Amino acid sequence: MDVAYSFISLIIFALLTLLAIVLMVYVSSAVAILALLMVPLMCILIMPDTALSFLAFRHVVLAEGNVPINNYHVLMFVWSTLIGIIVYSEIFTWYLGRRETRKVPVKTAKAKPAKNIISSARGIVSKAGSLLHR
Repeated sequence: MDVAYSFISLIIFALLTLLAIVLMVYVSSAVAILALLMVPLMCILIMPDTALSFLAFRHVVLAEGNVPINNYHVLMFVWSTLIGIIVYSEIFTWYLGRRETRKVPVKTAKAKPAKNIISSARGIVSKAGSLLHR
């Protein structure tokens, strides 16, 4: 039963993560953060006993029973990771957008006048011939 409950817990957190990522990509980062925070809070308000027993479910006990890992630890991990990704993407988007608006005029190289290849070739041949005839 514990393995099945752990699997169901991980599926619920995966769905919450998928919901937040889809909202971030297709709707807005602000909506993704609101959904990320409001979905668990609404579950606690709508069905408090079920939600609290779900969050208190113990997955693993570490350090000889001194450190339990519950579902609310997993929820905090999911929250911190996704909020970090969302904030990073917003800052990165702002930075790239800021750099596009500040346009620097591009200096163009001045084109050299086209040389007459035949006259320059004759000049080189005549200089070579004068050097050889000295």
